[in-house]
Order: sequence, then C-alpha cells, then structure tokens
Amino acid sequence: MRVKVFLEVTAEDGSTGGAAEVAVFEKQTERAEDLGLSIAEGKALTAAIQQHIVDAQVATWTQRHRRCEACGARRHSKGSHPIIFMTLYGDVGISSPRLHRCPCQGTGGAATISPLRDLIPNHVSPERLYLEARWSSLVPYAAAAGLLADVLPVASGANATTLREHTLRVAGRIDAELEEERPCFIDGCPADWSRLPIPEGRIVVGLDGGYVRNWDDRKTNFEVIVGQSVPEDRDARYVGLVHTYDSKPKRRLFDLLKSQGLQANQDVTFLTDGGEELRALTEFVAPESEHVLDWFHITMRITVLSQYARGVAQHDDAAGKSLSRPSWDFPAAVAVR
Repeated sequence: MRVKVFLEVTAEDGSTGGAAEVAVFEKQTERAEDLGLSIAEGKALTAAIQQHIVDAQVATWTQRHRRCEACGARRHSKGSHPIIFMTLYGDVGISSPRLHRCPCQGTGGAATISPLRDLIPNHVSPERLYLEARWSSLVPYAAAAGLLADVLPVASGANATTLREHTLRVAGRIDAELEEERPCFIDGCPADWSRLPIPEGRIVVGLDGGYVRNWDDRKTNFEVIVGQSVPEDRDARYVGLVHTYDSKPKRRLFDLLKSQGLQANQDVTFLTDGGEELRALTEFVAPESEHVLDWFHITMRITVLSQYARGVAQHDDAAGKSLSRPSWDFPAAVAVR
C-alpha cells in the first residue's frame, strides 16, 4: 500500500498554488506495529507539513513588509541569507530576504533591513521554548532533551546545553516582566472590599524552605523557598524562589495569587513552619489572610521535646536518682506523625 499526503495552502486573497506532495509512505499490514504511522513516519510527516506552512507564511510576511512603512515605496532587494527556525515540528530552513533602506528614512541607521528579524528575532518558536522550559522544570536537561528527540522531529538543539540556555532565557524574560517589589500589596478601603463579589472559596498556600548546596562552591549553601497555592475552585499552582538572590519575592507570590483570582475579600491561609523569612514573605499580601503553623512542623517540635524528656529520665535513672519519669511524655503516635 502506498500512501501519499498532499497539502494545499490558500492565500488571503483566495488563490492557491495547487496541492503539493509532502510525504509518501509504503505501508504493509503484517503486524500490529504496521498499522498507522510509525514514530519515524509521524516525524517525517509533521516536519514536511511544517516546512510548507512556514514557507507560505514567511512569503506572505515578507511581501507585506516589502514596502516602506513611512512612504509606501517598494524597497529594493539586496539578496537573502539562509536561517534555521527551530520549531516543535522540525527545524525549518528559511530564506531571509534583506532589503535596502528606503531613501525617505535618511542616511542614518543600517543600510539594509531584514523583515524576518521582527517576526522571529531569536529563531526559536515560542511553543518550543514553552515545552523545553516546562519539561526542564520537571526532569534534568539531558532527560528533557531526550524526550524531545524521541517524540518530535527535532534535529538541532536537542541537547542539555541548548535546553538550559533556552530555559534560562525564558526565566529571564519572565523576571523582566515582573512589576516592582512593594512591602505591602494591600490597597483600597475595607468599605470597598465588602462590596466586592463573594469569592468562590478559600486559598490555602503551603510554603517551606530548605538549604541546597551551591554547585559552584560546595562549601556554601543557599536557601530555597518553594510552595503550592491550592484554591478550592481552581487548579493548584507552584511557586519557587531563592531567598537570598530573588529581588522580588513578595511580588512573585502576589502575582501567583492574582493569577488564581485573588481579591481583597479573599480568605487566604498560609501554612508555614513559622520561620521569619516565610512570615515576612506573606505579610501584607492579602488583607483577609492568616498565618498558621502546619501540623507537620508542630509535630516535629513536639517530637524533639518528647525525645529530650526521655533522655532526661534515662539519665536520672542511670545516676540513681529517685526522680520519677516526667508525666508530660508524649505518645509514640504523635512522634510518628
């Protein structure tokens, strides 16, 4: 069986260039794995379709920007150069045209311009950056690169170094979009808050901190604060920051809550271990918030007291003293929890 796949692109004016053959497959039906497209065939098909679609879109874009934005005169061509556009469905080769600067714009500035530079300045599609950053946040860079290469027709850049570079670029852009840090995010008047719509439910935010060894200097550690925000009516979201390096920690937490529908009359419960850094992070974020010690950290402190009491009793018994065992000994079930 021979399977041919054709693609027809219709322009904005309704014209078509006819159907173009994008892939041909020779298929047999002898085993279960012969049914449908294989991974390799799926990669080849999506890569071929991606190439044709991007070519048509690039041609439309460059034709639309061939004329000068100021006077409308048609700019003369100075040739083109090849570039690679990295997408989820293949690395697409594009011919990027260069155009002479229009005389109406004077002699200052570059002599030529490239229209595609405004469209794809980094030569990487946003969807690919999104998936790389998402997978890299869940598994190591090398594992994420392997997943990309396994399921998608990604030829170049499927390595740990490229994924790390792209992920850090996305993180830098997100940090740059954060607004200014403020000591207090409570605005308005309580009388106005009472007139707001009744929230759907409470938001519970669990925050905890821990120390991680510095990769560059193994003798030093840095504190990482991570947490989860769980509204009653929406999906949970996560937050993480390095306490000693992040310059906008409270803004980061506030924006996370705002993305989940936080309003001034919203009940918010912060569960923490009671540390000073965490309390400072959650102060003045929402007017209807409360700070609660979570049961896990309370149990840890009770367990320490229980073990200390047992140790004192054993020491007294060994010394031959007649002190009785403390009556405030805690049950073993509390220590286990």
